[in-house]
Amino acid sequence: MLKATAITLGNGFEISLIISVLIVWLRHIGNGHFFRWIFAGTGTAAVIGWVVLYILKWSGPKKESFTGWTMALCFILEILFLIWLRKERKLYTGQINGARFLWGRGRAGKIFIFLTAAFMTMLPLIRILQFPSSIFIQTYSVVNTELILKFTGGLLGLVFSFLFGMSFLRSTRTLSARSSVAGSVLLLGAMMLNQIFTVAQILFARGVFPLTPLTMKILIPIINNMDKYLYVLLGASFIWTVTVLLSFRRRKEKLSGEWNPAVQRKFKARVRNDKRWLASIAGLMVLVPSLLGVEAVLASQTVELSPAEPVTPDASQQIVIPHTSVDDRNLHRFGYTAADGTIVRFIIIRKSETMYGIGFDACKICGSSGYYQKNNKVICRKCDVIMNISTIGFEGGCNPIPLAYHMDKGNLVIASSDLEKETATFHQEDLFQH
Repeated sequence: MLKATAITLGNGFEISLIISVLIVWLRHIGNGHFFRWIFAGTGTAAVIGWVVLYILKWSGPKKESFTGWTMALCFILEILFLIWLRKERKLYTGQINGARFLWGRGRAGKIFIFLTAAFMTMLPLIRILQFPSSIFIQTYSVVNTELILKFTGGLLGLVFSFLFGMSFLRSTRTLSARSSVAGSVLLLGAMMLNQIFTVAQILFARGVFPLTPLTMKILIPIINNMDKYLYVLLGASFIWTVTVLLSFRRRKEKLSGEWNPAVQRKFKARVRNDKRWLASIAGLMVLVPSLLGVEAVLASQTVELSPAEPVTPDASQQIVIPHTSVDDRNLHRFGYTAADGTIVRFIIIRKSETMYGIGFDACKICGSSGYYQKNNKVICRKCDVIMNISTIGFEGGCNPIPLAYHMDKGNLVIASSDLEKETATFHQEDLFQH
């Protein structure tokens, strides 16, 4: 349940921040009529994400390319957005004269806001859209307690994300333009760092940039800590939240006895509502990191996979495994060294007297995280989904990617060419998890 909450909460939190940054700034420059284009862009990103995930059926390299291009476009749009912030800020402080910046005008502004919202929210939306497959789609056809708990956890994550976004927007209404600009730049800077390092990682991996000892020394610590990106966002939003709280405490407007009773009641109600929203954002700024931190600690205790038994093809490029070595109804893991040096893992488990479950030690949803056996259950190491052993060898849910085989004189025979086809699954980084 907690893992499900962390998946939707972490990505929903990022989406809430992106939408909040755009809305807060548009509100300050009097372009509130652009708000609907933010939501239109986010909705379009969700549709495109669904198409990418479930229609294109992409593989590792396609996923990597899509992630890289999306992040590169996000980076460019964010640079343009920061330029807009600077130009509009100077315009409103009287430092420059003349017409508004191009993106602040009618149709151009709408298109720019639409594209910015769409590209910036696309990747976190895709991760949320992966959630039903990675958590709910199991090989069991019945509704059980585990499924209900995971569904509830995922729903809670989305609810907390929505509450955070609403509280953030409500509590920042009283911020000055200067504070809003500072907060926006801080959050955008955190996002841009993640994007530029991810794109650089892809380019170095593809050989576009030379991978020298110096670049390795710089990149490896960054890549190893890419999963800390969400905590950088949390830190930036915490700083902005503290600014909001201090702004409220310094508010100069006080209740006046000279006002008529109706105005006084209206003022008291507004102050009361502001306090409630501030209490809400302060509470969520404690709750969100706590939930994510606890989940991270539990996730770090991941089950270690048993070593893969190395196998080599014979003269006819076939992997031959005697059935007697896998007849104990336990999970057996094997490793084949492909032509490019990639270790391709596959698993075998006996399902019945005449049937074996054979598949790659990976799936289309969780990548090459692998499976382990606990008692009589085969479990995905990443999402904790329990496999129905009788369905191993078939596609669907979090099942292992099927691997073709045939029986010959009591031996299981697998073509090495079939193993070569799946090397991308085992050497591509799962960039959607950064």
